[in-house]
Amino acid sequence: MVEKIIKDVGQVEKPSPFVKWAGGKRKLLDYLNALKPRTFGEYYEPFVGAGALLFDLTPPVATISDLNDELINIYKCIKSKKTYPVLLTILEQHEISHSEDHYYKTRGIDREADYRNRSRAERAARAIYLNKTCFNGLYRVNSNGFFNVPSAKKTSVKIYDLENLKRLHKYLNKKRVKIRCCDFERAVKKASEGDFVYFDPPYDQDENQSFISYTQVPFNKLDQKRLFDTFCSLTEKGVLVMLSNSDTPYIRELYSNYYIHTAYAYRLINSKADGRSKVRELIITNYRGEENVDLGKNN
Repeated sequence: MVEKIIKDVGQVEKPSPFVKWAGGKRKLLDYLNALKPRTFGEYYEPFVGAGALLFDLTPPVATISDLNDELINIYKCIKSKKTYPVLLTILEQHEISHSEDHYYKTRGIDREADYRNRSRAERAARAIYLNKTCFNGLYRVNSNGFFNVPSAKKTSVKIYDLENLKRLHKYLNKKRVKIRCCDFERAVKKASEGDFVYFDPPYDQDENQSFISYTQVPFNKLDQKRLFDTFCSLTEKGVLVMLSNSDTPYIRELYSNYYIHTAYAYRLINSKADGRSKVRELIITNYRGEENVDLGKNN
């Protein structure tokens, strides 16, 4: 088990996650920082989610991606100098208008035939608003791709932190950060020797775990195997790879020839309130984490 490390961030103000996301990595940052490579080239994060590690590292050159187009649209809107101020205005309107009726009316917009014709800023603001006001901050869609999480029944809400969004807008524009909506395999095609890839996929599920659909298509065992094959291909190219996943027999067997580290975190987002607990997770690397950096097998 990796010992926790206390980081001194001084007075540097970094962005922080602007949405709640199931499986977010804020609680695991000490572990991830203890295991990250000391130095690396371009940073890749194909399952970026809420971006906890991305914002903690704030790498100068990065490619972030996700298959959830609503999430990626938010990132692009925050980065764009054209859509960013419009996004802020619409967020303020949602905050002022919040009510149970407004929540369900806003949630139902994606059922409308012209939903995809709405502006990027309007769609991004809707996604942030629903994330901050839905039950437990879940992101869940049905088989038709429609958001279907009930309201958290909050009477008043704060759906955005202006100063944090300013920091994020500045970071995404000051640094060379590419934002893509694509499959993980395609997202890391250009990764080369010395680059660093962090995979945080939908976790492998056993029979006792509930499943949360982030997209219309579930991430199944075949996808886990395809991710493993990508992990191996990147290793052969000399790319430094770190991956988070659940501690299941399947994942342990799949990555048995790599370095497997155990981590513990409280998971606060769950479809059932009594499902919140401290869970054991795995962080897998293709290099020795503590002695960075030595590609090879797990002893």
